[in-house]
This record gives sequence, C-alpha cells and structure tokens, in this order.
Amino acid sequence: MRQTVQWILVCLSLLLITGRTEATSLLPPPPNIRITTIPQLNNEEQVFICPTDSNIIIANWRDFRLGYRQIGIGRSTDGGLTWVDSLIDVGMQYFNFSAWQSDPTLAVDRLGNFYMSVLDFLPAGGLSSSVISFYRSLDKGVSWEGPYIPDPPPGTTFEDKQFITVDRTGGAHDGNLYCAWARFYEGPNRIMFVRSTDGGVTFDDSVTIGPVQGSTGCGFGYDAGQFAIPIVGANGEVHVFWMGTSLDSGLNCTGSTQIKHRVSLDGGLSFGPEKKVHAVTGYMMAAGSVNTYSMPVGDVDISGGPYHGNLYLAFSTIGPEGGLSDVDLIRSSDGGATWSDRIRINDDDSTELNSNFHPWLIVNEDGAIISVFYDERYDPNHYSFDLIAAYSFDGGQTFTSNHRISSVSSSPSNAREVPGTEPIVIPAGMDHPALAMSPMAGKLGEYIGVTAFHDKINAVWTDTRDGNQEIYTANWYVPVLEPRLLAPSDSLHLKADSTSYGLLPPELVWSTSWKEGEDLYLIEITPPVGDIDTFASSTNSFSGWAGEPPVPVSYVSGWYSWRVRTLKSDLSDSSEWSTSWTFYLDTEPPSQPSLLSPANGAVITDLTPLMDWTNSTDVGGAVLYDLYLSTDPGLPAGPSTIVQSGLTTSEYQITSNLAADTFYWKIVVSDNVGWTTVSAVNQFRTSASCCIGVTGNVNKSSAETPDLSDLSLLIAYLTNAVGVLPCPAEANINGAGAIDITDLSWLIARLTSLIDPPTLPNCP
Repeated sequence: MRQTVQWILVCLSLLLITGRTEATSLLPPPPNIRITTIPQLNNEEQVFICPTDSNIIIANWRDFRLGYRQIGIGRSTDGGLTWVDSLIDVGMQYFNFSAWQSDPTLAVDRLGNFYMSVLDFLPAGGLSSSVISFYRSLDKGVSWEGPYIPDPPPGTTFEDKQFITVDRTGGAHDGNLYCAWARFYEGPNRIMFVRSTDGGVTFDDSVTIGPVQGSTGCGFGYDAGQFAIPIVGANGEVHVFWMGTSLDSGLNCTGSTQIKHRVSLDGGLSFGPEKKVHAVTGYMMAAGSVNTYSMPVGDVDISGGPYHGNLYLAFSTIGPEGGLSDVDLIRSSDGGATWSDRIRINDDDSTELNSNFHPWLIVNEDGAIISVFYDERYDPNHYSFDLIAAYSFDGGQTFTSNHRISSVSSSPSNAREVPGTEPIVIPAGMDHPALAMSPMAGKLGEYIGVTAFHDKINAVWTDTRDGNQEIYTANWYVPVLEPRLLAPSDSLHLKADSTSYGLLPPELVWSTSWKEGEDLYLIEITPPVGDIDTFASSTNSFSGWAGEPPVPVSYVSGWYSWRVRTLKSDLSDSSEWSTSWTFYLDTEPPSQPSLLSPANGAVITDLTPLMDWTNSTDVGGAVLYDLYLSTDPGLPAGPSTIVQSGLTTSEYQITSNLAADTFYWKIVVSDNVGWTTVSAVNQFRTSASCCIGVTGNVNKSSAETPDLSDLSLLIAYLTNAVGVLPCPAEANINGAGAIDITDLSWLIARLTSLIDPPTLPNCP
C-alpha cells in the first residue's frame, strides 16, 4: 500500500497515485554487459533465470549475422556476468538450411526446463507463410531439441507474435505449455491458441479465441487484433490478453482499441467469453520513427503472500492527459473479472516530450513486481532512449522512483535496418534467400525482457551505443530507492481547518519503497521560515519517523517543503532523500466583502441593476465570488434564486428585468483551497414605475419639482412630436390609465400653483 504519515486529515483533494512529477532515482545504473559478439544488428529479446540454479540465465533474440533474421541464444553460467552466444542450428530449422527465423519467445518451468518458440518462414514476395516451431532444453540450455510443430498450416497462413508461457503453479496443470498468436491470410486475422501437455513435443489442435469481427456498418470482416499474451493464473487458469479493435454495432463501423481478455478454467481446453479490459491508443511512434504499441504484457503473483493471485498488466498508451505515451499498469484481484484504475509506472515529468514504451514485467517469488521499459528523459532533445526499471512492493498500488538501468543512452539513428558492410559467413549448405534482398529489421523490435529470482534481477534490451542494434544485459538486486512522492501534489495549495486540536497540516503520501513490513521512512518538513527546500537547520525543520506523532511546529499560512528517505527496518541499507515537494498551507478564509450597491433598504427603478461589492483579499491569492439574489430572505438555492457562480470581479450586471418586489442578496467568497466567507445579507426594493417622489417629472430629471421642460415634453408627446417618454408613469399624473389631455391639465395646474402635488395612486 502507499505509505502515509497522517499528520492531518484535512479538507484536501489528494492527487491520484497517477500524479506526475519527476522522481528518477539518483542510484547509478548497474554494470551494462554486451551479450552479442557479432557486428551485425540484433533485437527483440527475451530472458529467464533458471529457478533451480540462479547462476544459469538463458536469453534469445533476433540475430542478423547471416544477413537476415535468425535466432540467437545466449547462455550464462555465472549469473549474467559472461555469456556464450550462438544460433539455432540451421539444420534444426523447420525449413532446413533455407529458413528465416524471427519472433523469439522464451519460458521456463519450475523444474528448470527451458522452452523456446520461434517463427520459421520462407519469403514469397508479399505473401510469406510461416510455421510456429518449438524447441526445448532439458539440461538448462546446454542443448536443445526440436523443432516441434503444432498444427502445421497448409502454407497459406502467416503466424505472428507467438508468445508462450508455462504453468509453474504446482497444480493440476503444472508444466502445461501454452502459446497464443495472431494468424493472417485467412481473410481478416484472428487470435489463435494452442497447448501442449507433454513439454512441447506434441500439441492439441489449435483453436480460435479471437475471431474475425463484424459490425452492422462494416460490410466486411475486421481483424481480431495482435500481440496475444498468455498468462497462467495462481490456480492454473489460462488467461489470454491481446490488443484489438472493439467494434460497435452501429452503422458507421466505428470502435475503439482495447485490451481484450479470455480465460480458461480447465487448463486451456475451453475459454469463457471475450471481455474488454482497458481502452488503449494502439499503434504509436516514438522519436526516430520507432514503432510502439499498446501490447499488454503481464504476470501473476503466485508467491503465497498478501497479493497472491493478483493479475498485473502493463502497456504503453497515451493517457487522457494527452502528450506522448506512458507505461501504465492495471491490476485484478478477482481473476480478471474487474480491474483497477490505471497508474503510471514511469515518473518523468515530461508528458509532452518523453515517450515511454516497450514495457516488460515479471513478479518474483516474493510478490514484488519488476517492470522495465524504454524512456527518453535523459536526452535533453528527447530522442535517444534508455532502459528504466521500477518496482512495486504493495501489489501494484504504487511504484517506486524510476531506476536507470542503461548507463549510456541509445540513439535510434544508430539502429540500422541493414547489416552494414561487415563480412557474413554462411554455413555450408545453406541457401540463404536474404542475401538477394535488402533485409529489414524493424526499429528496435517490438519487445524486451526481464527476469528475476527473488531479489536478483536480469534484464535484456536492444542497445545502439556501439553503432548498431546489439543485445545488452544488466544484473542487479532489488534496490532501496528514494521514495516516490505522491500527495499532496507538488506546489499544491491546501486548506488547514481550525479545530479543537489547532491547525492541522496535510497528510503526506509516498510509494512503498521497500518490502512491506521491512521498511522505515524518515520525513523532513520545513515550516515557512528561512528558505524553501532548506533542510539543513534543525531550527528550520522537523525530522521524524513515519507513524510517530510529529514534533509541533508553527503551522501558519505559507509555503512548506517536505521530503522522505527509505531505510530497511534493520538499518542495514537506506536510500538518498527523495526529491523535495512543496505545498502552500492556507489557514485563513478570505476577508468578508461589503455590499455596496444596491444599498441596503434602497428603492430602485432600474430593473437590471449593477450589483457591486468590495474586493475580498486572501493570503493564497485569487478568489471567486458567488452572487445569490432572491425574493426569499433565506436565499435558498433553487429556481427562484439567481445564483451567478465563479465571478472573478466584484460586480455583476443583472441581464434580465427583475420583477417589482423586495429582493435579498449576498456574496459568498471562495479561495482555491476551499475556504469560504459569506457577506451580510442586504435588501432592496424595485418599482415597476419610474417614480422618484416627484409627480409630473415626465423627463425624469433630477429637479425636485416639475418644470417647463416636463410640460414641453408632455405636449410634444400628446401632439405626436415624440413617440416615447422617459418616464410614462410620472406622466400619468392622475393615475387614470392612458396619458391624455387631463394629465396635461393637472401638470399646468401644478406648475401654476393652482394645486399642491396631486396624489398619484401608482406612485407611493
């Protein structure tokens, strides 16, 4: 779980765990080791540690030493420090001495037997056919048997991206080998599945688990998808995930790219219905024209620990924030029936600049999640990429600060798509068709690999530091990393309520940065005295252990900085301090505004008055005003009340005529952390007439009594010289209805002092 220090429970909206601020660890990369010894390019690699002898590590990759795709095999017997690399013997290929091979995948069972699957294919212009071949090693990679072929196709299909896995649960289906892939050339493609129950020697008939799709508006079949990944659950269930388009049933043949899922509860004999797991971008491109995809990769926790049975999927996609691709993770604790919200594994702060892509993921024997991926953050131009790792110790709820693994960035410009001018030695008897063509290798391949045995980790990736695509590896142990700060988000303004316990600071949240139950955290926080981010002076900061009551400090409005450090509970190791984040603590509500106009108790004839009040001040900066106006003195929120929200200035012009009535109004001021202040309630009365207390003031002048200008205007109106009076109600002197000659007579009498001001019924 995420680590917190509950210094307070505040009225605070904590940012999601997906909150983004760069937190890359300062821990240096482990030593990088080149596996491949040839000058030609290599890419698309996998790797596994032998579970019965962790000194033995097997890797494989696409190898171009013969001019086009073959499969290289690397074997280390000293924990990955040194390697011996070779090819699958050309005589062991399905198309003896004339095949191309590609798409290497790898798996190992719990007894240490290794399984490898590759594509054997013959080029035939634009319509090559391929066969899925399996090889196995029962002596920890010393020798290999094969090829074993499931379901040989008739020669008109093209199999692609055949990922494999093996049941390691020790249950009823332990040792079963499973493979899922995309099949092309039978019309739109479909997702296929096959299993072997005898260690990859013979196979059941392959079955379609992702069929061709259709939609009312399409009028044709639609590809089922690509990048099918099988994963064995903790109880031996077989999950298959893939990236595909989910079509709607409408008339426009539209849909969205989704990660899809089917599960078998009987060891791969039958599968339940197809389900949509998560929307993704699908096909993307990183700097240097590197093709990237939302391929789902994942693993399951079979550790027997607190997160036993959890399923984890990682994928690269562009999130709702936009920008470039992130590497996200979702998890399921109910066998894939439901899934968590996504969290970002990468912690860089450059969504608009960095692409994060080609993730791989594994769960070790202790339940820790280890993920690796490519990232461009170390290049100021965001062009070259590095291998990055991150770890989760709390069941995928949080990931640590990111850990750089490659010690040198790789430029896509060095990822040559042709072998170059280096000499190529062709084995005797091999008729290699690649030599007559311009070979294509793809930009960096489409996947990488990581493996672990408890705390020991090995990763393999495509690296171009030597001027071409080569296979590099690194070996390291799960490190103690700086905590990844999560909340409150950096530079956030926070509200601190005044309670019976005084002013309360915010809850501080960070990732679990070491194994749960074996981790300790030291926190430092600076009050707003001295310089922000200065932790050196004990008089300026508080230091304490997570979970202990904090030493009281003077929590007043101002900026605070905080940071955290990870330690093992036995104090045998610790991290550096995390990056420091700041928050602004706002302990004061905005000042109360005074209502200016309409004045309290005023009678107004302007039915669209300008509502005016004094500015409110706040220590946190800008405020917003909400205007309440109603004939109900309680100013309820409802249809009878005018509520204008989110005003940024201290006035508002009413735009629709008010009725003749008594109105009540107030202003509610809010700041950006949730403090509110309410003004007094004022009242005013509107009149439907123009009466200003002077009967006969036809032109609505400021004179106390009518004068000759009013008489002239009334005569002009009655003789049709003018069509509109400024104040018709004042001209209706006798209150008899229409304005006529009798009103003129009343006004003449008033001006000649023959009468005192007459009573006008509609003018109080």
